[in-house]
Parts: sequence; C-alpha cells; structure tokens
Amino acid sequence: MSKTESVLGAVYLEDLPQAAYKITSIPGRGRGLVAKTNIPRGYRILVETPILVVESTPPPSLEPIIAAKLKRLSKAEQRQFLSLSNNFPGKYPFSGIVKTNALPCGSGSSTGGVYGRASLINHSCVPNAHNNWNADSGQETIHATRPISSGEEITICYSKGGTSVDRRIELRQAFGFDCDCSLCSLLPNELEASNTRRQKCEELDDAIGNPFRIMRDPNASLADCKMLLGILITEHGDSGLALFARLYYDAFQICIAHSDQVRAAMFAKRAYEARILCEGEDSPLTSKMKILMEAPANHQTFAAYSSRWRSKKNSLPQGIDSATFDKWLWRIPE
Repeated sequence: MSKTESVLGAVYLEDLPQAAYKITSIPGRGRGLVAKTNIPRGYRILVETPILVVESTPPPSLEPIIAAKLKRLSKAEQRQFLSLSNNFPGKYPFSGIVKTNALPCGSGSSTGGVYGRASLINHSCVPNAHNNWNADSGQETIHATRPISSGEEITICYSKGGTSVDRRIELRQAFGFDCDCSLCSLLPNELEASNTRRQKCEELDDAIGNPFRIMRDPNASLADCKMLLGILITEHGDSGLALFARLYYDAFQICIAHSDQVRAAMFAKRAYEARILCEGEDSPLTSKMKILMEAPANHQTFAAYSSRWRSKKNSLPQGIDSATFDKWLWRIPE
C-alpha cells in the first residue's frame, strides 16, 4: 500500500490489515461488507477483477451468453456467481443475477462486471466509499471517501443522482429495491431541501457545460462552478469526491480555453488530489489530471476561445491568505 495526499494533508495507509472488511449478513439488506477496523479517507478497501463481463442485452438473448461464460469459469467462481442475490426471479435467473449485481465498466458504459466481493457492497445515496472501473488494469476499485468506523457498513452509490423520486425510480427499475438510506429517510422538510439542492445542481451542471456560454461569458461559467461546488459540499459532504474532481476539471477547461494556465493548473491539481483519494494513483483519470497539472497548455482546447485570461503556469500570487487566494482563483471581483 502507498500513501495518498489530500488538500488537508497527508493520509498514510501503511498500517492497516490486508482485508479491512468482513462479509456479513445485514438485516434487510442481504450480505454486505462491514469495516473490521477504522478505515481512513482515501484507503483502497478493495481491488477486484470481475468474475464475468457482459454487454447490456435483453434477458432472452443474455441468458445463453451468461450460461456459456459460466461454463468456462472455475467451480469456485461459479459458486460465487450463483450465491449472489437475484431481485428479478423468473425465467432468466442468470440475467437476474447480473442485473442485480453488475457494476458498469466505466461511466455510462453498456458493459457490466459481476464480482464476488464488490457486488456485495450495498447502496447508499450518501455513501462512504466510491467504486471506479480502472480500464488500464481491468479491475474495479473501492476507496473510502471519508473515515469509516470499525463495525460500520461500507456503501457505494448505485444511482445517477437526482431527486429522491428520480433515485427511487431508477433504483427500483435497475436493481429491484426500494432505497431507505439515511438520505431517502429524511424528514419531509429536510428531504425537500435536499431535492431542491439536487435540482439546482442539475441546472448549474447544464449551464456549465454550455460551450457557447463558456466562449462568450467565461466569468459567469466559472461563477457557476464555484456555486455548484458549494452546493455539492453541502449536499454530498465527503461522499462527493468524484463530483468535486469532475467540477474542478470543468473549471480547468473554462480557464484553459481562455489561455489562463496558472488557474487551470491549480484546478487540475485539485482534481488530481480528489481523484487520488477516490480512485488511486493508478487510475487513468488521476494520471490525466497529473499531466494537466504539470503542463496545462498541452490540453487540446488551450486558447481555443480567446487569450483574454492569458497567464503563465508559474505565476501564482504570493503572500496572500486563503480567503484572498480563493477569490483570486475563482475570479471573484473585489
């Protein structure tokens, strides 16, 4: 194991046991993973190669494909697969197991992997861990996004986000269960506030992704990034590390398109630090952010829109406090 570093300081991970979790039955949730020891933020809980990988296909076509793949597996792997839960019993039992347990092999991928251990990790809309497909290694990684106490269940998020209604519909259709996590179980007024925040996040995300607005009014786009970051921190806390990394990359792209290397490098650095914690140093996205942090002008959109914010990479302001630096970074006027 290695060490990782966050914005808040170094987190050393050398002293934990190899398996920091145990597999156990959890009332109302089937089997799951529970921490055997206190797990620090950024710790790689699990790295696993899938038992099998399949493309998203209707069950009548998928069933014989899975059956053929199962025949090629070892007896131990077959038992692992068949021991997984099936929330869609019926004519297509293998397809039901896959639908219940598969994790996508990358964001938006139509290919899913089924795992003996990672597939046992239960869902929460406010998880304490993040799952990521590492395309370079062909493995799924699970990292703690906040400190996890001994005896606490390890959870990841299965949903794409959205309001509580959107999440419940998605989770019921995709995985066959009704979510009763701590977020979905909030009192009505608290849940309404959460839904309002999440709707605002979707609106801001759409606005930030508008290339014409980035070209015409980059200050407004960057201000939206700053606003979105604040809402994400309020709504997701530490479980939003991957969302923070994506947001920082959005800010990077706004700056670099207008030739601002110094701010772009800083946003790439923040994205890099977030990716290390939730995906590890070996993640392709972490490596990409490290390269952009060191050489932002190598990005394909450098100066694509204008040179109005032109700056050199090493022209960071010196001798200012954190609040003043934050205003400088986000171009907040005095």
